[in-house]
Amino acid sequence: MDYNIMDLLELPKASNRYSFMHNWASSGSITLNHGMDSPSLRPAAAHNSSSSGASCRKPGDALCPEETYRLRPDDHQELEHIKIEQKKKRCCSSKYSRALKHLLPVRPPRKNKSILPGSSAGLFSYFSVSWLTKLMWKAYKHGLQPNDLWSLQREDGSEANSERLERLWEDEMRIAEKDKRKPELWRAVWRSMRTRVIVSMVISILQNVLQFLGPSVMLKLVLDYINDSEIDHLHASLIILGIGVINICRGSAFNAMFVVGTHTATRVTGAVQAILYKKALKLRTGSERLSAQLVNFCNNDMERLFEACISCVFITAMPVIFALSFVYCVYILGPWALLGQGIYILFYPIMAVIAKAQSSVRVETVKVTDKRVTLMSEILNSMRLIKMYSWEDSFAKKISGIRKEELKKHRIGALLQAVSSTVTPSISILATIVTFLGYTFSGNPLKSSEAFTIFSVFNAMQFSVGVLPFTVRSVAEAKISLGRIQKLLELPEHQRRTGGMLNNNLALQIKNATFAWEVYNIDFKRRGKPGGDSSNASKDKKNTDEAKKNGAVNGVVSHANGHISGSQTNGTNSPAMESNPNMIKSIETLFNINFSVERGKLIGVCGSIGSGKSSLISAICGDMKVHNGSIQVNGQLALVTQQAWIFNDTFQENILVGQEYDEEKYKNVLYVCCLESDVNLLANGEMTEIGERGINLSGGQKQRVNLGRAVYSNRDIYLLDDPLSAVDAKVAKHIFNNCIKGTLAGKTVILVTHATHFLEKCDEIIVMQEGKIAERGTHLELTARKGEYYDMIGFEAAHKRNKEEEKKPDKEVMGDSNEKDDEKEETLGNGKLITEERRASGSVSSRVYLTFIKVSGGWLTTNIIIFAIIIFTLTRMFNAIWLQHWLDEGDGKVEERITNTTEYNITLSDEKLKGDITKNPMLWMYQLVYGLSFVLLLITGIVKGIGVTFRVLAGASKLHSAMFMSILRAPMSFFDTTPTGRILNRFSRDLDELDVRIPFFLEFLLQGLLFVLGQIILVCFIYVWFTIPVFIIAVLFIAVDVFLNAGVREMKRLDNTLKSPVTQHIGSSVSGLSVIRTFEKEKLFINRMYNNLDNHSASLLVFRLSNRWFTFRMDFMATAVTLAVTIICVFTKGHVSTAVAGLALSTVNGVCVFIPFLMRMKSEFQSRITSVERIIEYAYELASEAPREIPSTEPPPGWPFKGSVELKDVKLRYRPGLPLVLHGISASIKEGEKIGIVGRTGAGKSSLISTLLRMAELDSGSVIIDGLDISTIGLHTLRSSISVIPQDPVLFQGSIRYNLDPFEEHSDDAVWQALERSHLKGVVQRQEQGLLSKVEASGENFSVGERQLICLTRALLRNSKILMLDEATASVDIETDHLIQATIREAFVTSTVLTIAHRLNTVANYDRILVLDSGRVREFDTPVALMNTEGSVFQEMMQAVGIFTVEQMKALT
Repeated sequence: MDYNIMDLLELPKASNRYSFMHNWASSGSITLNHGMDSPSLRPAAAHNSSSSGASCRKPGDALCPEETYRLRPDDHQELEHIKIEQKKKRCCSSKYSRALKHLLPVRPPRKNKSILPGSSAGLFSYFSVSWLTKLMWKAYKHGLQPNDLWSLQREDGSEANSERLERLWEDEMRIAEKDKRKPELWRAVWRSMRTRVIVSMVISILQNVLQFLGPSVMLKLVLDYINDSEIDHLHASLIILGIGVINICRGSAFNAMFVVGTHTATRVTGAVQAILYKKALKLRTGSERLSAQLVNFCNNDMERLFEACISCVFITAMPVIFALSFVYCVYILGPWALLGQGIYILFYPIMAVIAKAQSSVRVETVKVTDKRVTLMSEILNSMRLIKMYSWEDSFAKKISGIRKEELKKHRIGALLQAVSSTVTPSISILATIVTFLGYTFSGNPLKSSEAFTIFSVFNAMQFSVGVLPFTVRSVAEAKISLGRIQKLLELPEHQRRTGGMLNNNLALQIKNATFAWEVYNIDFKRRGKPGGDSSNASKDKKNTDEAKKNGAVNGVVSHANGHISGSQTNGTNSPAMESNPNMIKSIETLFNINFSVERGKLIGVCGSIGSGKSSLISAICGDMKVHNGSIQVNGQLALVTQQAWIFNDTFQENILVGQEYDEEKYKNVLYVCCLESDVNLLANGEMTEIGERGINLSGGQKQRVNLGRAVYSNRDIYLLDDPLSAVDAKVAKHIFNNCIKGTLAGKTVILVTHATHFLEKCDEIIVMQEGKIAERGTHLELTARKGEYYDMIGFEAAHKRNKEEEKKPDKEVMGDSNEKDDEKEETLGNGKLITEERRASGSVSSRVYLTFIKVSGGWLTTNIIIFAIIIFTLTRMFNAIWLQHWLDEGDGKVEERITNTTEYNITLSDEKLKGDITKNPMLWMYQLVYGLSFVLLLITGIVKGIGVTFRVLAGASKLHSAMFMSILRAPMSFFDTTPTGRILNRFSRDLDELDVRIPFFLEFLLQGLLFVLGQIILVCFIYVWFTIPVFIIAVLFIAVDVFLNAGVREMKRLDNTLKSPVTQHIGSSVSGLSVIRTFEKEKLFINRMYNNLDNHSASLLVFRLSNRWFTFRMDFMATAVTLAVTIICVFTKGHVSTAVAGLALSTVNGVCVFIPFLMRMKSEFQSRITSVERIIEYAYELASEAPREIPSTEPPPGWPFKGSVELKDVKLRYRPGLPLVLHGISASIKEGEKIGIVGRTGAGKSSLISTLLRMAELDSGSVIIDGLDISTIGLHTLRSSISVIPQDPVLFQGSIRYNLDPFEEHSDDAVWQALERSHLKGVVQRQEQGLLSKVEASGENFSVGERQLICLTRALLRNSKILMLDEATASVDIETDHLIQATIREAFVTSTVLTIAHRLNTVANYDRILVLDSGRVREFDTPVALMNTEGSVFQEMMQAVGIFTVEQMKALT
């Protein structure tokens, strides 16, 4: 007898998930095994006091032994025989058992060698990162590849941490609701890492105490020993031993603190990125804006969050150091020490103001950066069209304007950074100066041992003080980032249209429903509380002229049809939405929709463009909000979007999308969707890699793969949004008969189409008009009414055609007639299309540094900056040297006492020898110089800071411009084989490193290196013997730095490389959001995101820990330097004064605490300079197209004058080594001729268009336009002289006018006239802002048909002598198609028109038809001649749509 386990158990709130296996055997037992999809169980409270899922080996393990479950008292009596068997025992009952095992000094090696070793390392290996040594050595010897890295432990992975963070975020929202406040994401993030941060803070406090003891108590003991005339070697040895132990423990604690912090940051950033992605999948639709925003979050904001997770522990450093130094300094000097402490206290508000200003500037900068990255994403996704139109200059100008605005913000931030980097190291000097001046002005004698102890203590405080502003800024920026992320997380979510109906025979029922798109006016870039406010939500006003110029617009978008931006979602309003209703604006699009669909029916949907057909499909999917009425969907949905969604994977996986492979079912899908011949053309068959957005497939192939995916999924209800418009008539007929009426027979199908011969075979037809159902009925019923449907189809002609059509059977269908001709060449070989990302190896090339210096101002500027830094360093050193000189001068009678001691053989202590410095007659001079040294320090510091940061920003600006222009000039083959995410990474993450991080690291590094060098030279000058240990340790430093630091660089390169798949996956998923959600594939894509995130997190974690590996070893060397100086000072007692010894010891103490940090910064800089390396690669090393303009061969203005085209033996291959795709095509086209281009799969039609626009250069032959060989003129000259209407219409974010006339070459009257001729004037006039109305990214607030009409308007405005149409009217209704053809005949009566056509009525009245086959001219004659030629390809194509005579063909027009 079987029981449902959920009925047997009393379950508290679920947290983990289990699957159940019932086994009622003789033992009468139930075995519970973990799975991923079933509901979860929690142990009974009485037995769970010390239990937690975290302490089990992992959530996939069996239940822990102490977990028991209560049975309901009224359960069946047979339940008394049930017992629960445990498959695996819990490893330990403690929640933190795994983490506590790190306290074991040594642990056995891990069993799974693929898992990161750090998670199973013992104490010594953990804090010293020794487990990383083998990888570091391998990196130096051979370089690294992604497969050299380990996998993360599950507890470090994004899945476990994102699920935990989601629970905490839900808890925070409940707590906030209870406390009547707004929820804050940072609170949930804090709770997720609280324990680990507290542990890090405890280690930090220990490290700070040890850091204080060295330069204070231990230094005082050394100086007192030197000042004392007695010699005690045992005492001296104990002091040296104590210094060594303290420094080793301090370095170990410091490293352990960073290691724990790095693990914490990896978990947090992985979790936040994962919940961002999961939230994006729950939003209604995707958009370029959403995609770019997510990329920015995952690149730039995660960097801030990572830094904050590590640096937040330093908040405890300043209070601890301050308290210790306060007590000790008062003990040494008395109340006068409070002066120096007061300086530190005053320092806080000053730095707080600077930090606040930096945060404010950062917020403003991020807004501009987001804008630039969004536009860049749009440009990359539309590069083919931009090149076709030769619009590079327009976008270059637009990007340049945004970049200038961004650099202004960066310069303000750089100025603040210059002040901060000067004030921070100067504060300890100012504290020392004020303390000693006050102490001596009061008449107190200042002793050398006291002075340099205080001096050393203040120097020790410098690190903690210096790191505090960075910490505050990091935490503030992270909080701002989390606030921006929270705005996305609070958006209402999509709601599925599912649920049973009273009438189970119905698949779909809509009653009196009004549907609306929701527009969320959320500014992700603004600072402030996550919920926002109405003032922040309002947009800045722009004047009309600026709007025209930049494409910026105001007003509300009128969404007539199509999809809307991803920030517009559905579902229950969040607290943020409720608190600010102005953030939501609903735009009703579908009105009073009433219809129901019985199971197994085929429903046709038709209507004019913008009538609401695609919106109806979106409404059924749940992408629109129901304002009135109701909608019920009874079954699983499958969606075929009007614009096909293809992701970067194999051909087969694009159909399967994670489902199990069923060969028979798969082969049937290939047949019914006409994909068999296409698979044969691909280099590696069905395992061929398909590029991002299906770049190596034609429009028809993409749509048929899209359809194949739906058919293979075997769902209940199929929503087909005009899938047949992208294929030719013969293929469309095959698909309709064999797929829609065949395989999908018995399924519920809603088919959007303009083809009347398909509509009449539908069980019912719905006619849409202006967002309403205008008519509904069968084909016969609607034609009898002679209403909207009758007018649309032109019934008489259609009736005659279709009677003939039934007479002939289908012939074999080879495939789509509009196939991309390069599908085989694009994937030649092993079926691999996308190139591997190039990674440099070894040290960063000197060429990178030289290029960077060149673009930043050249050697002269560099030398001036270095000179300023040297002056700043010497000023810092002078301060300490002057103090030593002042103390050694004493009361001015030192020489006299030395003479007396020599003459009378008297032994005086160092203190008595020098006397009271307050009695020195030149006291005022020493005090004045000591005070003025600080003023000089400030001036030189600010000058060098501004110099470094401003010049680096100037270099960044030049590199960005060079990279952007290089990308614009790259050939299309580069974009076909390079994922957009990889390119976008350069413009977001790498450029952010160059703009923000590298100026900071470079200034700090130059300043620090020169300071350390100067200090070491100073100590060597004081103690000549010190040069020996310094030389030995310097050699070790260089060895570690030069050789083993290679590992840090290699890991940074891997980090950069493995970030690209994350970016690419986000872009691909957002563009296919509706498809992923409709097919319920969210989990599949989330798991892929987990995998990409974990791969990147592993590389990021190893990179960060490699820095700690490097720094820890540097720290040991620095400890050796400290011990060397201490030994020399102690055992050469009496050779130098106490002041000189104090100067040497305090200097070395400061340097040795600073050196590991400096070397870490150097390592960070060298690793981050790889971003410059990557930018330079794209800026100067990409292949380029032919010149845009060639003055020597520039044709006269107005060329071409006639429009004649002659092709002479044209041969084309897309890249060297690939086969020809055009084989010696020769054709002569007269001026003004109208040529139709048709052909089967791989015929060469698209390649012919590419040839005329020189999208790829010819292998041989020539193209002559008006007697001029186009290979001799510039690309801009050529492309700007030809008008193109592409198959996939592309619009850009901005205004309608900007999309029509980006260069403002035409008047408003001319634009309106063109809109009228393209039948769009009425649509634009209905927009609130007319020509300045907003166009969303990719034109998502316009239907595909409307977008194609906008592309037609562009061509009308350009009015070239040559017009090329690539099935430009596929997505418009028949009536509009006829109007467009009439417009083309009228407007381009004297122009040469080349049209690739699927609808043969489009070209039936053309002068001649060019039939291509396998890259060769098969037929080229008039339509009448070809129609009368028996066996011609053109005749066969006409017969496929029921046209058998010339008279019928002529009737088409």
